[in-house]
Amino acid sequence: MLSTVTSHINTFRAARLTQQSPYRAELADLPATLYPFWQRTAQHEFKGIPQDAFFFARAAEGLMAFFDCVRQAELPCGLPSMAADSVWHAWLRLSPTGLNAFCRKHFGRVIPHVEAPEMEGGMGRALALCLVRARRIERMPAAGPNLPRLFALDRMLAMPGGCGYLLFNGEVASVALDARGRAAAVPAYAESLRPAQLLAAGLVTEEEYRRHARPRRPPGDSGTSDRHAVCGSGAYEGGGDAGCGSD
Repeated sequence: MLSTVTSHINTFRAARLTQQSPYRAELADLPATLYPFWQRTAQHEFKGIPQDAFFFARAAEGLMAFFDCVRQAELPCGLPSMAADSVWHAWLRLSPTGLNAFCRKHFGRVIPHVEAPEMEGGMGRALALCLVRARRIERMPAAGPNLPRLFALDRMLAMPGGCGYLLFNGEVASVALDARGRAAAVPAYAESLRPAQLLAAGLVTEEEYRRHARPRRPPGDSGTSDRHAVCGSGAYEGGGDAGCGSD
C-alpha cells in the first residue's frame, strides 16, 4: 500500500516537473518506452540507482540540459552527472537511431557519446566548457561563483556513486558520492573549473573574470585540497569530428 502511494506521488511529481521544466517540449517528446526500459536496465550498470518516475524525470531533464550545452559547442563538452548519463546509456541501448533523430529535431545535430579516455583535450577542459555554457544558459555569471543545476544534479538526487559538485568558499569543488549518494570525502577544488583556468582556456572574458573571480585561496585552506579534482560520469560529447563510443 505504501509503495503504491509513493509511486503515485513520484509519478505526479514527475509530471509536474515536466510541465514546469524549461525543457518541457523535449521531455514531452521522449519515447514512451524509454522510462520502463531505463527502469529495468539502469540498475545493472549503475548500482543502487533509484527507479522511480521522479528520479528519471530529473535525470532526463539533466540530459536535456547537457544536450543544450552541446548544441553550439565547437569543442568537446563533458557531462558532470551520472544520473543524466544513466538515461543516455539506456537510450543508446534502446534505440540509437531514435536518439539521433531526437537530437537532430531538438538540438540541431547528432550528439555522439564519447568515453573519457577518448576525450579530445581531456576531461578537465571538457567539464570546464560545460560549466561555462550551463552558466550562460541559466543566465549566471560565467566566471562564478555559482553552480548550474546540471552540476548539482547528482548531489541533489543522492545518485549512488555519483559526481558531487558544490560551491566551497565561492569556488566549484567536487566530491565522490558513496553507495547511498552521500559525500564520501572532503570536497576538493576542481582546478580546471577555477575562474583563472576558465580565463586561461579562453572560456570567459577578461571582464567576466575581473568582475566575478575571487582571489585564489592558499592550498589546503579550510581543510580542502587544492589538487586537480574533477568528477565526471565517463561519458562525453565530442564536438567536431570526435569519435563516438558507449559502454
